[in-house]
Amino acid sequence: MAENLPFAAIEMPEFDQPGFDPVQVRQPRTFVSMDSRMQSITRFLVERGTVDILEPEMVHNLFTEIHCCAHRVRQLAAKSYRSEKTASTACVDARRLISRIEAAEEELFIANRRLVVNCVKPFFWIGQVWLSDFLQEGSKALANAVRKFDYTRGTPFYSYAQKSIQNRLRNFFRDHVRSGSFGIRPNREMTLVKNIIDTWLRDYGEEPSDEILAKISDIPLEKVGKVRAYVRQWEKLPAPPISLDTLINEDGSSLHELIEDTKVEEASRGAETSEVWAAIDKLPERSRYIMKLRFIEGRTLEETGELLNLTRARIKQIQDASLKKIRSQLSTRHGTRHGE
Repeated sequence: MAENLPFAAIEMPEFDQPGFDPVQVRQPRTFVSMDSRMQSITRFLVERGTVDILEPEMVHNLFTEIHCCAHRVRQLAAKSYRSEKTASTACVDARRLISRIEAAEEELFIANRRLVVNCVKPFFWIGQVWLSDFLQEGSKALANAVRKFDYTRGTPFYSYAQKSIQNRLRNFFRDHVRSGSFGIRPNREMTLVKNIIDTWLRDYGEEPSDEILAKISDIPLEKVGKVRAYVRQWEKLPAPPISLDTLINEDGSSLHELIEDTKVEEASRGAETSEVWAAIDKLPERSRYIMKLRFIEGRTLEETGELLNLTRARIKQIQDASLKKIRSQLSTRHGTRHGE
């Protein structure tokens, strides 16, 4: 149990004080009857009951309880027990402490579900189909924030959890955008606001304020900010993929013909060349040098013989022997591949 605790080991002086018992914060919950007509947001907020927003002192007490109980579980695990009875008693105590940890975790999670919904708001435009997945990702981020948060550093848990949730949601959104899962259809207000922003930016070198956008577009001021956020998300989406077989003019030319680089060597020919030179590299040094002079620099047998102080016949003999070895290596390699 101690090894599976997901919390970092935090030790405070009061944890080892005899008789110290951390304050338990358990708010009364209000339960609402649920039915199939509930939207995903409402269902998410009322599941397992609702509680009031936690005060900073209450948050501190909850994290103190979590880490104090985790500290004591680790202490119980580190002890050695001489009898089965004492070991059994220690296991019961450890389970009781872990139950308190789980209750405190749930209290923090339920009280901060509004934060998840607030972080998901910029993605409402995606639609109800994907909203549940975003809420689930936000819930995972909140649960992970509860387990990784170090309350001794003085950072507010709200700020830490908000950053964690936002980062996870951005990554989730980016991954699905790249995979093409989101089909975006901008509405009239998004198109209108985008055209106004682009025109204003081109004419004045800066984006217009929300008040200017509301005045030009006749969209209520309280709605302009939301539409602008949707436009920014829309602009981040990549363009849809285009097939290389797409016709680009009336004569039947395709996009592949337009962007084809005729100077680049074909892959198959490049692979064959690579195999040939891999075989040449296995030859003795003098044979490699002769192959380079003959087939790269284009020297004749006489010129090659003069450079190496060998006769024309000897150069021809070494060349033929090298070519025979290369052919043998290539035939063996391709024969193995075909056999596979």
